Amino acid sequence: MEFDEIPDEPPGSTDESIWRVIASALRADILDGHYAPGSPLPSETQLASRYSVSRPTVRQALKTLVLEGLVTIVRGRGTFVRTIPDRFLILLGAEPRPDLVDLRFNEINQSWGWLRLPIPGEDDGQGGEIYGRSITIPANREIAAMLGTRLGHKVIHRLNLWTHVKKRFIEVNSYTNADVIPPPTKRNGRVQPRHEPFYELIQADRGPIEWFTTVTARMPYETERLRLRLEVGAPILLIRRIMLSRDGQPLEATEIKAAAEEFETTTIGEAAIEHTHTSTEQTGWPEMSPDGPIVLAL
Repeated sequence: MEFDEIPDEPPGSTDESIWRVIASALRADILDGHYAPGSPLPSETQLASRYSVSRPTVRQALKTLVLEGLVTIVRGRGTFVRTIPDRFLILLGAEPRPDLVDLRFNEINQSWGWLRLPIPGEDDGQGGEIYGRSITIPANREIAAMLGTRLGHKVIHRLNLWTHVKKRFIEVNSYTNADVIPPPTKRNGRVQPRHEPFYELIQADRGPIEWFTTVTARMPYETERLRLRLEVGAPILLIRRIMLSRDGQPLEATEIKAAAEEFETTTIGEAAIEHTHTSTEQTGWPEMSPDGPIVLAL
């Protein structure tokens, strides 16, 4: 559903306090369980008759509830109370910290029920899909703040999109200050390819490494909403994990974007024993399955 499907109240129409009263009454009915999740609200005509107002006034009230994430409008069918899905856990503080956009992580990733998705609207120049990208970009305001650098500074941006067997979607971004990438070595005038994992490359001689993680929520930008298959009014969970060198220099920031209604976070110390089990000898990460409540560790 798009914003323009519910037009704003026309100038000079019913006092704006009326639609606020209607929105407040419907909100209370939804939160009190009078309208169950997934059930329809009365039609615009019925609501207009109930409150003795025009349909544009009713639409303004419904638009408010859409933006609050309480209802969704299905064209040709009506307005429905949004169903809040079960939340799955993202485990914070797992050791060792995985590089979530490294191709070497795919095997672990798939065992937890995740698969990479092609990036919408992008191809390899030959009509093929791109399942991940790594490019150099200028730091915008948010990236510059995460990495402690100036606006416009060169940053390595790596991006992946994932889907889970539980029909969940996440966007994974990695940002690295380009200055921390060692210059390529040359032999006989030719640049030698690098074979070491990305994290080993940027951590070399900068340890011991520390990590700083924050969890916030906000409304998604339009591109984020489309990538994560979100309805209008649905917020996103924003998890940012920053890698710090021994002198406190930010080396890399991993950013997870996911539907806030579908995911929540927990920590190693707070996770229930029956959920985390024991760490595997091979990876150190908790044993998880696609059917478990914990679907990602970082």
